[in-house]
This record gives sequence, structure tokens and C-alpha cells, in this order.
Amino acid sequence: MQAPQALHDPEGQGSDTRIYLVEDDPSILQFVQQALLRRPLWQLLGHSTTLAHARRHAVASSANVFLVDLGLPDGSGEALLRLLARQQPGAELLVFTVFGEESRLVAALEAGATGYVLKGCSPEALIDAIEQIREGGAPISPLLARLLLKQFREVQSTLPVLESLHEVLLSDRETEVLQLVAKGYVNKEIAVRLSISPATVGTHIKNLYRKLAVHSRVQVVRAAQQRGLL
Repeated sequence: MQAPQALHDPEGQGSDTRIYLVEDDPSILQFVQQALLRRPLWQLLGHSTTLAHARRHAVASSANVFLVDLGLPDGSGEALLRLLARQQPGAELLVFTVFGEESRLVAALEAGATGYVLKGCSPEALIDAIEQIREGGAPISPLLARLLLKQFREVQSTLPVLESLHEVLLSDRETEVLQLVAKGYVNKEIAVRLSISPATVGTHIKNLYRKLAVHSRVQVVRAAQQRGLL
């Protein structure tokens, strides 16, 4: 079983993007390494080829972005996503997979993934997805976002509001952003609707995550529903 290794920019000078790859295909590892040459200050801290290895080494790493394959030889990537969401709440979880079915991607997002990118993408698309999540975005298709949040709202509408939860105060702009997130809009769409920059939208979403003590768009909608904010 391999130990994690420093694969790129080991000193990490000037870098705040630290990546850990969970993937059993050597060609994908090579693809990621080549893609990251476009961002020489980013670090690829290490990689795991199995769920068992990732449970020990990925969880203990200092990465703030995890690229996770859903089809691991000894288990599902969704199980690792749930573990990382609990153990690394400040990190971004990006699914990197060949699975394009809506049901599989919805399950990954519900497990805590921040977004997904499909294998076979260009190096530029992978870099863009990582940059999006680091800026508070969610690299998922608008259609899938709407499907996911629609399913969640249908379930959540049958549950009572939990009155015992502490009050959360949101600014007017944060409330506007929250309402659009709950409708399934992605950052660029929210920016256009509110006439603000995507970076500003990302800042508001990160503030919502912090105030509601959550890590993903699905969780922020769930928490807001529970507190009667939506």
C-alpha cells in the first residue's frame, strides 16, 4: 500500500490550493499532474488508489481540495465523501468520475461533494472546476442543481421547522443569495440576477456556510429550511 507523497511544488510557496487525489487509474493521476502544471503554485499533496488507503491518509492530510473517484476497487467514493465531510469540514470535495447518471451524482452531492467534473474533460476544465470551488462556487450543471434542490425541497416540505435551533442573522444580500441557491441557480447566474460579480456571490455563499455551520449548497438549504429562513 503506497504512502502519500509530495507530487508537486513540495514547498508550496505562495500556494493556498492543496489537492489530494483519490483515484486508482494511473493515467488519471498522470492527467491531473499534467493539468496542474498550469498552476505551478498549487500542490498535489498525495494520492490514494483505494478507499482503505484514503480513509487513513487522505483524511489525515492538510489538503483543502479533494478529487474523489466514485468507483474505487474496494468501495464507493460516496462513503469517503461522507467521511471527509465530517473530518475535513473546511475542505472542498470535488467528484472526478466517469459516472454521468443523475442518480449517482445526486447521491455524491448529498454525501457532501461540492461539485463534480467528468473524466474526459480538458485540463482547462479541471483547473476551472477547482478554481470555482475555491472561490465558493459549485461546478455542477444548473440542471442537476435544480433537480437536486427540487428533490430536497419536496422532502423537506413535509418536515417541521426545528424551533430549538439558535437564531441566525443574515444580511439582505445574503438572504437574496440564499433564495437563489435554493432555486438551483449557480454562482454566475446569481451574479447576473443580482448585478454583482461571481466572486462577490462566492463570498456571500461562504458567509452562509459559516453562519449555518455547513459545507455544501444542499446542506445550506437544509439548514436554512430547518431555521425557517426559506
